[in-house]
Amino acid sequence: MICIEGENIVLRSVDSSDIDTILLWENYSAEPLYGVYEEQYSREDVGRFVENQQRFSFAENEQLRLMICSLEGDRLGTIDLTEYDGKKAFVSILIVDLDNRRKGFAYNALQLVISYALSLGMRELCANILPENQPSISLFKKAGFEAVDAMLYCRAL
Repeated sequence: MICIEGENIVLRSVDSSDIDTILLWENYSAEPLYGVYEEQYSREDVGRFVENQQRFSFAENEQLRLMICSLEGDRLGTIDLTEYDGKKAFVSILIVDLDNRRKGFAYNALQLVISYALSLGMRELCANILPENQPSISLFKKAGFEAVDAMLYCRAL
């Protein structure tokens, strides 16, 4: 189980208590969470995902989802590492509640994940960001990511 404490947040592995929260966030339809509208997930889908996150290693899953929590334990969002190949991964961040955005939670989560990736010997992190998502572009640039093309931002580690 991963638990990494930062300045104003804690990143922790997902567990079965997160299933309903993840289900709600994944199926939230007021805005696309990851830049595109995703399919709707069932509770069983999310349960299998969480079980696989617990059962198999990051390398076996080729992805890792961590809950971003306040120091008091409130769930604020998630940070994901996907398409992991041992040296590189893609990172995405979600802070759900608009009232919790622009408070440094995402930046702190990104900094913690960069350190975690370095500890694993990774050499690069990348993010796919839609051009109109200026807040996300600013966040990743602040964290040292550079534009590779109109939607791809990468940072060497």
